[in-house]
Amino acid sequence: MVVPQGMSYANLAGLPSVYGLYGAFLPVLAYSLVGSSRQLAVGPVAVTSLIIGSSLKDLLPGASEITNPNAPTGPQVDIQNKYNQLAIQLSLLVAILYTSVGVFQLGFVTNFLSHSVIGGFTSGAAITIGLSQLKYILGFSVPRTERLNDQVANYIKYMPNLKWQEFIMGSTFLVLLVTMKEIGKRSVRFRWLRPLGPISVCIIALCAVYIGHVDKMGIKVIGSIPAGLPTPTVGWWAPMPDFVDLIPIAIVVMVVDLLESTSIARALATKNKYELVPNQEIIGLGLANFAGAAFHCYTTTGSFSRSAVNNESGAKTGLAGFVTAWVVGFVLLFLTPVFEKLPYNTLGAIVCASVTGLLEYEQAIYLFRVNKLDFLVWMASFLGTLFISIEIGLGIAIGLAMLIVIYESAFPHTALLGRIPGSGVYRNVKQYPNAQMLPGVMAVRIDAPIYFANVQWIKDRLRAYEAKYRSFSADKGGVKLEYAIIDMSPVTHIDATGIHALEGWIEHFAGTGTQLVLCNPSVKVIKALETAGVPDMIGRDNIFVTVYDAVQFCSRQLAERGMVVEPAALAGPDGPPSSSGGD
Repeated sequence: MVVPQGMSYANLAGLPSVYGLYGAFLPVLAYSLVGSSRQLAVGPVAVTSLIIGSSLKDLLPGASEITNPNAPTGPQVDIQNKYNQLAIQLSLLVAILYTSVGVFQLGFVTNFLSHSVIGGFTSGAAITIGLSQLKYILGFSVPRTERLNDQVANYIKYMPNLKWQEFIMGSTFLVLLVTMKEIGKRSVRFRWLRPLGPISVCIIALCAVYIGHVDKMGIKVIGSIPAGLPTPTVGWWAPMPDFVDLIPIAIVVMVVDLLESTSIARALATKNKYELVPNQEIIGLGLANFAGAAFHCYTTTGSFSRSAVNNESGAKTGLAGFVTAWVVGFVLLFLTPVFEKLPYNTLGAIVCASVTGLLEYEQAIYLFRVNKLDFLVWMASFLGTLFISIEIGLGIAIGLAMLIVIYESAFPHTALLGRIPGSGVYRNVKQYPNAQMLPGVMAVRIDAPIYFANVQWIKDRLRAYEAKYRSFSADKGGVKLEYAIIDMSPVTHIDATGIHALEGWIEHFAGTGTQLVLCNPSVKVIKALETAGVPDMIGRDNIFVTVYDAVQFCSRQLAERGMVVEPAALAGPDGPPSSSGGD
């Protein structure tokens, strides 16, 4: 599977086909020595191959006019050589980024990108990749572009140039590949068909060329593929005059590769019941790319499809990578002349069939049903990738992810609490309308750290609760608000701005004759409050372990003052004071 896919992805990246084979040889060996995943199949992948192909061709004038990287002619030879060097230098920069992220343990940043963000991006990229390879199946060239509308317009414009021989051969292989892939996915009995698809169509195509001589009927073939193991390219690393232009491309490639690799590695580790070591994994990918950059390989990472096949084939240790590498090494030494006659329509069909697994339309339907915000994020990422560019689409995806994190942090969940009848449990009155509270005693829970970004929002919520609760208490016997309880159990952190706000709340409630009471602040929070002298301001007797303990204390204090009140449900004719979901 890796041999035909590797050559196909190299073609997608605008590189000689043999670069795809090199990428499935030494980087695989390097990763197997260090990486923590036992099933991850490292090598070239579709999405970053497209990113590299589009970005480097924009960087190097004339590169987009080269139709066959395996056999450039005239002035194209120097352009292709320069293009190959840029790809190696890009691989080096990606390796440095990987290693830096791993050494400084920065892999956690990928946790900020939700599955909906990445799903929209990869789905858009899958369609872009498929359309970029459709020209090989149709048998004519089209101007290179990434936008969906431009791609469709170009195909319509150049459709009169359709070569029926290429179309029949390529479309037949595409149908065969998709059929074998789907049967292998849906049936355990026939799962062996899934990895055999690419090599099967390659064998059929080679037979058609060597026996049927279809290459003499207008079928375009790969051409020369150098035999032998990769030679060193360390000398290509410097000088690097395009460093400034390559860095942003390297960052995009590294982020996409890291997300693809870590997501499949985590899934396989969970399925096989072992622990993945994230930073070791990242360093392993860095070492793989260092090895690749030193020996004619462009960037490599973990592949979704090949890793899944690896797992289904029973791979249990990193030795599976060694087996793959030695098979590819054998092909490089002895079989590359055979693949020189492989038609381009076959490579195009392999790529198109491979990226169908990246199109996560079922996820979009699920998100639409479950969470409309996540669905909108998915669509924004998807449409940005389709109609603008791969890089902008990724930027939109990351930007949306950051906005969601900021929004959730700046507008945290808060809840007005009441006691579930017959228990000592206090829960959100919106979720439990029959929850009861003593008139004159308000309990509020803050479900987030209190810091500069959300202090004003929390302050506004407390004011709204206070206004509604004073009205509620007045309706239940004219008792004014005597106690305001804040449950700080979920508050994991409070900064100086938060402490200052808390001091302001103490003074505000004191001015209205209301005592502020705190419940269950964490060790970290109570230390911060102690440093600021908050316990002395509020009175140490007004800090409790649970809301129940605090309410019992308030009840006794009210009784001592001769204020006997009965618990009542907070939900009146207008419903409870506003609070968001949760318990």
